[in-house]
Amino acid sequence: MSKLPISAIVVGLNEANLLKNSISKLNFCDEIIYFDLGSSDNSIQIAVENNATVISHEKVPGCEWIHAKYYQSTKHKWVLISDPDEVLSNDLILELKGLYSNGLLEIEDIGCITVPIIYHFKGKPLNGTIWGGVKSRVLLIHKERFDFKPIVHLGRNLKIGYKTIDIAFSGKNNIEHYWMIGYRKLLEKHLRYLKNEGEARYLKGDRMNIVRILLMPLRAFRSCFIFLKGYKDGILGLFLSLFWAWYETTASVKLYKYQLSKKD
Repeated sequence: MSKLPISAIVVGLNEANLLKNSISKLNFCDEIIYFDLGSSDNSIQIAVENNATVISHEKVPGCEWIHAKYYQSTKHKWVLISDPDEVLSNDLILELKGLYSNGLLEIEDIGCITVPIIYHFKGKPLNGTIWGGVKSRVLLIHKERFDFKPIVHLGRNLKIGYKTIDIAFSGKNNIEHYWMIGYRKLLEKHLRYLKNEGEARYLKGDRMNIVRILLMPLRAFRSCFIFLKGYKDGILGLFLSLFWAWYETTASVKLYKYQLSKKD
């Protein structure tokens, strides 16, 4: 069995240096669809060389917009969601193949599969902060049992009545997420996220007030640097914790402003 009945979706923009290492790992999927948002590098060429169907698309606020628009149009019911900066390990691929060969993907109430993921900053795995250590994220979804919505960070939801298979970390069966290649990219991405963060949090049900905004910098920093052990990453951990405090405070202000705009 060389190919699994899985459709993989990848969304990218000028990330050829990352895409070349990640998309080749998806060749166990019967269908690979690469959505290019206007790259000027050789991303499209790399996708074609890896037998992906290439769809050129205008820029969108986030990959959630592409997922929501196209996931129902894939060839297969099981859909794998990946990014150019995410590399699936060989051990993880073997586990995914094992799920299929053991019939677990045929169980009617399974809606998604979560897998371990490790974040890297400038090529180095993070040990602490909200991003550090071994995290878990949804990788594989059944498109009849899962919803995508065009909402930043909050656009993935398992439908009621369905279950998740959680693949436990065993040492090497994870996604290596080359999350940020540098400080400039970190700022660029998060400034883009902030454009939609207020609305996204409001739609989630979050609400904000002035007191919570004033307390947010300290709370966010304390959580990231102390409780989530950002100190384990030294100066980088300190910087990322301060960055997280700024981001959460700014996002809270965005939420508060959006909240006020919805009042009669």
